[in-house]
Amino acid sequence: MPEYPSVDPNAVGRFLETCLRARRTAYYAEVVRRFGLPALDGAWASHPLSEIFDVLDREDAAAPRPYRTAVVIAQDTNRPGNGFFEALQRYKNIPDPGTLEGRDSVWIAELNAAYDFLW
Repeated sequence: MPEYPSVDPNAVGRFLETCLRARRTAYYAEVVRRFGLPALDGAWASHPLSEIFDVLDREDAAAPRPYRTAVVIAQDTNRPGNGFFEALQRYKNIPDPGTLEGRDSVWIAELNAAYDFLW
């Protein structure tokens, strides 16, 4: 199993803030490549980015401010993954609406709040 560098969550957070200030999204694959992390293979819970995003989401929820991770989407769906909605529920008590339309609404609201936040 290859070794990957330890990535400081703050460095990832700063990159996401740059994306937010530019009002653009970033793909998970872009974040993975930028920080030299392993490719995403569907095992999100064991991927290093999962732990990094969890750190950032906890910080943002405690601040309180919008999630920086709202800016990261999957290339095949142009939406965040399930972990984003799990974190909203876990740290901000925002229930997962359970439908694609409901999830889109919750995500877009969080993304727009993150775009408008003064990072």
